[in-house]
Amino acid sequence: MKNKVLNFSISLLFIITFSISGFAQKSIGGYYTYETECLGVELDGSQTVKSWGNGRNREDAIEQAKKNAIRDVLFNGIKKGKPDCNVKPVIFEVNAQEKYEDYFNKFFADGGEYDKFCSPKDGSKYHVEVIKDRKKAGSQETYGLIVRVLRADLKAKMKEDNIIQSTSTISSQNTTTQSPSNQNDAVSNTNDSNTSEEPQYRGDPLKGLDVSTAKKEMEIGNYYALIIGIDNYTGEWPKLKNAVADAKAVEGLLKEKYRFNTFHTLYNEKATRDNVIKEFEWLVQNVKSKDNVLIYYSGHGDFKQELNKGYWVPVDAAKQSTSNYISNNDIQTFLGGIKSSHTLLISDACFSGDIFRGKTVSFPYENTEKYYQKVYNLPSRKAISSGGIEPVMDGGRDGHSVFAYYLLKSLNTNSNKYFDASQLYENIKIPIVNNSEQTPNFQPIKDSGDEGGQFLFILKDNE
Repeated sequence: MKNKVLNFSISLLFIITFSISGFAQKSIGGYYTYETECLGVELDGSQTVKSWGNGRNREDAIEQAKKNAIRDVLFNGIKKGKPDCNVKPVIFEVNAQEKYEDYFNKFFADGGEYDKFCSPKDGSKYHVEVIKDRKKAGSQETYGLIVRVLRADLKAKMKEDNIIQSTSTISSQNTTTQSPSNQNDAVSNTNDSNTSEEPQYRGDPLKGLDVSTAKKEMEIGNYYALIIGIDNYTGEWPKLKNAVADAKAVEGLLKEKYRFNTFHTLYNEKATRDNVIKEFEWLVQNVKSKDNVLIYYSGHGDFKQELNKGYWVPVDAAKQSTSNYISNNDIQTFLGGIKSSHTLLISDACFSGDIFRGKTVSFPYENTEKYYQKVYNLPSRKAISSGGIEPVMDGGRDGHSVFAYYLLKSLNTNSNKYFDASQLYENIKIPIVNNSEQTPNFQPIKDSGDEGGQFLFILKDNE
């Protein structure tokens, strides 16, 4: 009997020693015992992760694990586990926790708002594993937690509370809430009364969708359009014949057929570099997280081989010098700073495809309810260009460029209530390639905040 007890005691001591030594090898400092691990991405864009937390008891450890999951998504990105999760953090700013210390202390306080952005996966039990580390003062329990982090909602919250800001937002803090180009008589606005009350429109294209994460109602904010067209170039840049006609035709069609609240337009002499930049700054300052933005540019473009960079050419760029151009890098920065749900850039200019530099990934189009659920819930920053890094045609058919002709045709013949940007591109790609020497492009804009969603054109109610 004594031998059995002795053998049992030795075995138990071995197990305890092995467990403690194994735990010590995996333990790291700070809030974490293990690195947060990606288990997958859900239909609504939320990230399912496995996180860990320490506490005096089970409840404390679980709450700490939830906080750790949110912290990693916010500040670090999820780098371990499946590659589905976004490895980039929601907040890129260095030392954001210290800069907004009071905000995040309140956000992560017990019972704070952090809890709104995570939920247990499929209602499963939080408890995955318990480890007690006796080497610390008192008894500390470590719990693993499988949890869904609502990344898109979390990002929208950070934008609404002005935690996420672009450099263009900071540099334009003195911009008033009125369109700066309006003050210079440089912009034509319509439906301005809609911008003051910020109306919310509701519809339900996902009605009947048997998905637990589907929203019962679609909440849609304002639709903004910034439309730029330039024919009257001077100096070293030749005049164009169809750019303004193309831009005005797009403006007229959108006003007549689709739901848009506000139009800002810059035509010919109004489309200076200063006015274009001010319009971008206005969008950064005034667009809300549920709003949608369409930007259409028709004019000259340029590409500097020695700089490996593309540009828009505003009307006041009389010389072929980058000093008066607007670079695609600047445009990309502004698009990342606009706090919209969806932003779509349509550029009909030479070398406009340069804005796509870098590898990106999108959801392939499917005519299914699940597809629309994905693209509605995820933010998007995408562009349709009339060509790649190549010249494109000004002339075409019926007084429009080839690109604008088929773009207008597709938007005009559409009869679906909801028409997304990928469907628009698929409609125009083949006829443009078959009837010109250019190849249009449609991709997410790199490093601007795209998470796989799609801009939706929505027919007016009387359509």
